Amino acid sequence: MAKLNLYNEQRFDVRPQLFGSFLEHMGTVIYTGIYEPSHPSATPEGFRGDVLKLVRALGVKTLRYPGGNYTSSYHWEDTIGDQVTRPKRMNIAWQSLETNQFGLDEFFQWTQQANVDNPILTVNLGTRGIDDALHELEYVNGKYDTDWANLRRQNGHAEPYGVKYWCLGNELDGPWQVARKTPEEYGLLANETSKAMKLMDPDIETILVGSSTPRLDTYPSWDLKVLMEAYDNVDYIAMHNYIDRDQSENLDQQALRDSDDLPTYLARSREFDKQIDEVATIADAVKALKHSDKTMKISFDEWNVHHFSQKKPQPWGEHNPVDWCYFDLADTLLFGSMALAILRHGDRVKLSCQALLVNTIPLILTDEGGNAWANPTYYVLQSILTNLSDTSTVVASSLTDSQNYSTKRYQDVPVIDQVVMDTGSAYVVFAVNRGEKAQTISMALPATIKSGHMEHIVGELGDKNTREHPETLTLQPCDDLTVKVGSKAQTATLSGYSWSVLTFDY
Repeated sequence: MAKLNLYNEQRFDVRPQLFGSFLEHMGTVIYTGIYEPSHPSATPEGFRGDVLKLVRALGVKTLRYPGGNYTSSYHWEDTIGDQVTRPKRMNIAWQSLETNQFGLDEFFQWTQQANVDNPILTVNLGTRGIDDALHELEYVNGKYDTDWANLRRQNGHAEPYGVKYWCLGNELDGPWQVARKTPEEYGLLANETSKAMKLMDPDIETILVGSSTPRLDTYPSWDLKVLMEAYDNVDYIAMHNYIDRDQSENLDQQALRDSDDLPTYLARSREFDKQIDEVATIADAVKALKHSDKTMKISFDEWNVHHFSQKKPQPWGEHNPVDWCYFDLADTLLFGSMALAILRHGDRVKLSCQALLVNTIPLILTDEGGNAWANPTYYVLQSILTNLSDTSTVVASSLTDSQNYSTKRYQDVPVIDQVVMDTGSAYVVFAVNRGEKAQTISMALPATIKSGHMEHIVGELGDKNTREHPETLTLQPCDDLTVKVGSKAQTATLSGYSWSVLTFDY
């Protein structure tokens, strides 16, 4: 039997903003995803009511917008004012026609209805620069009698939106990116943009573009170089990573590799732990070189499991599909371990955005004019968000006497991947069982337990939530947990191939 050891004096705060999501103008994320005025559930603003209901139930508070690659040629001014007169543009990032019917003000209306209170905006530092970032900031946050702030008021939005977090561009190291830059030129531009934006609004925090993926040859030298240019004037460095069972080891090459076997695939979350540690180490080296007192925070603002689109692309149509996929139980278990890697590093990673919320490698799937339902990964994120609050902390923990396995790529992989959280009234154990067989763990908790319960996601590895069967994989109550009331000592059995949430109230 594996023993779960808790180190109660070693803990750090984690807050609801840690786990967010992402909306980008690509595929059907926006149009027929969250915005479809002709849908039977549509609100007066044209927002899909069925999707809003799912987003509110998810509990997500942080949301990044409007991209992504889309932002590197984005003109935010096209998206405000009278919808009838907004220009239609070519979205060169995703080969589609952008109608701009959903823009900045609609985004803030939508977030209010979705109970999202921590938006993150991305400015265009690809084809544009400092002036445009300042104009957008003034429109969004401006509170004085000035031109852009007055235009927002004229458009019917009297109060500033008060956006705190701003991404200084997106993936500008990537060869796929419009207006790709060298680290030196990007670092200088980002530094001066952040400096200027903070002169306008000292309450904001800015996020520097880090490496788009650890699979580029420029990783991690890009991170070192841009931090050397901009360390003093930014607050976060961004991380991105997607894991596909079939993808190339180098995302700038087209060739695919052989598919991972299941044990290797389920262990790939270890790449997240490694990447976070590496980026933190580089940031700390720059801190030392700069003789700085500031510790750079990390925003893991794009992460997910990845599948290629199940819809055939239709270039230069409106809302060209480059999206839409199902996730099965194997994907869901890997997603759970990815989330645990972020949670485990919540002392350094203070923001993260699962990408994307709707239709593109999504939490939520929609049919145009039809139903909306959730991929099983939705329920993993929901179960974490449910337990995050202003009092939640991660408690350091380890497993002893546990089973490990090894693959050609990874050695000594724990069959059980886990993180322990203290909510202020309960100890919650999040756990992935990467193995086929059930695993039993014992633990001595820091407080006497009054009650408890267990929920899990289980099924066949290839199970999916389809439009016909949307609840095949959801978080379900599990009766296998016997709580020893009045005791600190507890045991629990985790089903094979499962995501489990064990709650012990004290």
